[in-house]
Amino acid sequence: MFHVEHECEITTEHEDIVFPPDNFFRNAFNAFRSSLMVSKKNPGTHKYLRSRASIFLEKKRHLHNYQYILHPFSIFRFVWDILMILTITCLLLIAPYQAVFEMKRSIYWTVCKNLLLFLCCMDIVVNFMTGYFDKLYQIVVMEPRKIMKRYIKYGTFLPDLLGSLPTDIAFVKTWEENIITRELVSLMCGFRVFSLSSYMTKIVQSYDAPLVVYEVCIMIFWLIIAFQWQSCLYWLVPIATTSMYLPKRPVNDSWIHEFNLWEESKGLQYLSSLLRAVSTFFASGFLHRKPKNEADLTLVMLFHLLGGLIMCILIARVNQLYRSINSSRIKYQDVMVQLKQYIKHRQLLHPTQCRIEAYYEFCFQHQYFYEAEILNTLSPQMRQEIGMHVCRKLVENVTFFANLPLSLLARIVALLKSEIFLTNDVIVRVNQPGDCMYFIASGTVAIYTATGKEVCHLQDGAYFGEIALVMPEERRVASVIAVEICELYRLDRADFARTIHPFPMFWEQIKKIAVERHERTAIMAL
Repeated sequence: MFHVEHECEITTEHEDIVFPPDNFFRNAFNAFRSSLMVSKKNPGTHKYLRSRASIFLEKKRHLHNYQYILHPFSIFRFVWDILMILTITCLLLIAPYQAVFEMKRSIYWTVCKNLLLFLCCMDIVVNFMTGYFDKLYQIVVMEPRKIMKRYIKYGTFLPDLLGSLPTDIAFVKTWEENIITRELVSLMCGFRVFSLSSYMTKIVQSYDAPLVVYEVCIMIFWLIIAFQWQSCLYWLVPIATTSMYLPKRPVNDSWIHEFNLWEESKGLQYLSSLLRAVSTFFASGFLHRKPKNEADLTLVMLFHLLGGLIMCILIARVNQLYRSINSSRIKYQDVMVQLKQYIKHRQLLHPTQCRIEAYYEFCFQHQYFYEAEILNTLSPQMRQEIGMHVCRKLVENVTFFANLPLSLLARIVALLKSEIFLTNDVIVRVNQPGDCMYFIASGTVAIYTATGKEVCHLQDGAYFGEIALVMPEERRVASVIAVEICELYRLDRADFARTIHPFPMFWEQIKKIAVERHERTAIMAL
């Protein structure tokens, strides 16, 4: 496909929403407000809003109707999700350690923990102000009532609330008297594990990370969190069974006395607890003696069962990975590997490599599938229904198709052929004979006159080249260049003529309207 470098010469209203400059504080506020709106920098944006026009319309809808709502595809929300992943991870690692091995906390530990809890509290507020994408209706919902209902009823509101409580406030007056109780209650932050899992899944899906890499990394991550909490509980439970107020020496038959750890350094205490957690979890037999008291025995039995259950889950997940090797995402990755081998074999230039990869990414959206094979398994009625759903709105936008019967419109829709053009591809060249017209499903194209002057942009839902359907000898009056990756539907003249031939009245009507539009276009191109 021939292509040229497109340098935009006209101003388009769909470039972006730009706030007028003012003073420094106003500019800073406008920059912050822009960060709350949908952004191309958010990796999730192009999965659902695939063109400049749709992004612009979403910004316009947000600005006019929901100024105080945070868009789920904004750059602020994306950065916030990453921040919360780091915050909750630190909280789940630090909180149990300081609750067990730093009971007489320094001001540093207290400030650090409560700062993390403060960010978790802010996260609840942010969630109440963030819209969500409704996959059923393929729209972004930003009504405050619907957001609140979804977060409270179907989201992680309750565990988020419990895991974000600043429990230290309840023990301000009895700070030194109820140390054990205070630290046990502080472990409520563990409820935050649900939102952590949700945020990690969202980020991974946004970047379309390889499934195998994600599964392996997430298994290792959760094992680290589990070992941290187990090792701390192994040390805390024997102390808590002795006293719920001040830390006292555990009973003599505790595992802590088996290794004479009570007087040792905190580092050795922690490592010994970690060794006990790992050996119990994997049932590796590193325990020197069987537990003698009820607390130790209960804890060992519980973590033995938990370890066995998790190992079964890990084996099942690994097995699932092998069985899902033919899933659409794995197929896509396999095709991309073959594509790169082909590119390497043919020694294609780097710009050509990038264009080919961009084509595959836009066409399949990281999900490889055989559309023709899928359609062939459906009934003719289902194929017609799908075609009408995908293309009817495009055809109905055409003036001379507006009054056609539904049956005839359905036959025309069935003739449309999907084509994808990359940035700077020449879709139509001026003075060349035309044999088809195009409908823009998504993307932006630029119109050039014969002299090379850019006159306008056409975007989602627009069409061009319709004169080729009714005037076989007419040549193209303008060139059409793809400004971005575009998905177009082509209607060939031969197919259209066969379909419209039994309806001469409609043929004359269509021809008259097309000729009039052609004359206006020719005047504009002068």
